This record gives sequence, structure tokens and C-alpha cells, in this order.
Amino acid sequence: MEAINANHLVSIVLSDMNEKVGSALEGDCMFIWCGIQSPLDDELRVVIEDMVSQDNDSEDGLKHRLIVILETNGGYIEVVERMVSVMRKHYREVYFVVPGHAYSAGTVLVLSGDKIFMDYYSVLGPIDPQYQDEDGQLLPGAGYLAKFEELTKRINSSRSQLPNATKAELAFLIKRFDPAKLFHIEQAIEHGQSLVMEWLPKYKFKNWKTTRTRKRRVTAAMRRDRAKQVARMLGKADRWHSHGRGISMRELEASDIDLLIDDFGQDPEVNEHIRNYHGLAVDFARKMGYRGFIHTKGQSGMRQVL
Repeated sequence: MEAINANHLVSIVLSDMNEKVGSALEGDCMFIWCGIQSPLDDELRVVIEDMVSQDNDSEDGLKHRLIVILETNGGYIEVVERMVSVMRKHYREVYFVVPGHAYSAGTVLVLSGDKIFMDYYSVLGPIDPQYQDEDGQLLPGAGYLAKFEELTKRINSSRSQLPNATKAELAFLIKRFDPAKLFHIEQAIEHGQSLVMEWLPKYKFKNWKTTRTRKRRVTAAMRRDRAKQVARMLGKADRWHSHGRGISMRELEASDIDLLIDDFGQDPEVNEHIRNYHGLAVDFARKMGYRGFIHTKGQSGMRQVL
């Protein structure tokens, strides 16, 4: 008989914690701790197909609900779109739980959910897709665009008596900024906002029937307008100033965004399950040297992604 080791014990505890969160929120639970980049989308497809094949007796092939605990610094909008396609292929509802942070493309992913769970400590981020620099590092696209626009405006409005200064700025602009990259970033930001405007009315707003204060009947046009408002506010780089700027539950629910968030901190039992699971899973992954993982209960366990 093989001796039990510490890693095996942690795996058993994590599986039990996963099951408790799933039971509390009435669905299959999955924890994603990863940058949103390939091969996360491929790994997600394999994991979800495995989960569905083990326990699915529904007539239409769709399972009831997927609970996704998410922590990410962001990544690529194209990967988000593929991930949502996989989730919606197999589940009627998808809930997102953010115990810590979900930035950039992670925000877009969260906004595809039927419900969003946060607490006072949780934050989302501006819709600011990332790009890869020459060293392979992921950098915020909005910052790149903002700097380009700043230099362009300065050069176009310059009345300097020192023409060499303007020439130097123009030379820097030509050398450092790639038109193809600028176009790619602009398209990624627009893509992210368009997905939010598509997904919010389809999923999160689908049961929004009357307004909270005046109890007016909510129309399809009102759902679309609210989705556009949310997408534009979260995509305003000059409002949030930084790619890593955390947008709290309180700010998301304020009048200029007005997005309804479910506070998991209000339920002591659910709060304890989520916090314990999040803390142990992240600590274990870091000790194992993982840069990203997907965790589910049972045989799949913790699957290293990056």
C-alpha cells in the first residue's frame, strides 16, 4: 500500500472544499487561477467535457449550473470568448465568484455570468486587454494607446520655438509605436466592450423585469442601453487611470455603472467556504510552483495550466 503524503491530503481537502462551495451555490464548482491566455481555453474545454461526461442525465445535454471561482490579472479577449463558448455549450447558467481580483479580460469574462458574487474586498478592473511586448511580457493596451494619443496631441498642438524638440518627439513616436499594434489594441478594446454589450442582456439581465425604484417594466432596449453604459464606463481609461485599478463592489453598484452584485460575505457559511477554498488552493499552487491552474473536485483535481 502506498503511503499517504502531504500533497495527497491537500488534494482530498481541496476536493471537499470545492464540493461545499458547489453545494452552497447549487452547481458544479471550478476554480480558475490563471492569466487568460492559451492554453487556458484548451484546458478548460477538456476539464468541462470531463466533468459533464461523469454526471449528466439531462435530456438536452445541458447541466444546470457552473460555479466559477476566478482570480486573474487578465489577458486576451479572444481566449475569453472561447471560454464562454465552452461554458455555455454545457451549462444553462454560469455564476462567477471573485474572492480577490479579476482584471481586464477577466472582467469581461465575469460579465458573461448570470450572477456575479463579490464581497467588500473583491475587485474587478477596467476593460483593458493586454498585448505582448518584445520580451513576451503582457502589458496593458490602454496605456499604450493613451501614450500614443498624448504624444500625437502634443506634436499637433506644438507652437514651440525649439523645432528640434518637436522633431525629437516625432522621431520617438515613429520609432516606438507600431501602427499594427495600435490597431490590434483598439480592436481588442472594442471587441471586449461589444462582448459585454452582447452578454449582459443575454445572461445577467435576462431576469431583469422591473426597475428597482420606479418598478417600471424593463424592455429589451433598456437592457441593451444598460449593457452599453456598463461597457463604456468600464472601458474609460481616463476614469480608472490604471490597468490594475481595482473597481470595488460598491463602485460597480453606484449610479454611473449600476450593476447588481451578490455579496457572498453576507452569508457567513458561504463566505467561510469560499475564503477557505481560495486561500488553500492558491497557497498550495504557489508552493508547487504553478503559474496557473484549474481545480475541480474528484479525479480531475488541480490541473496545471501555465
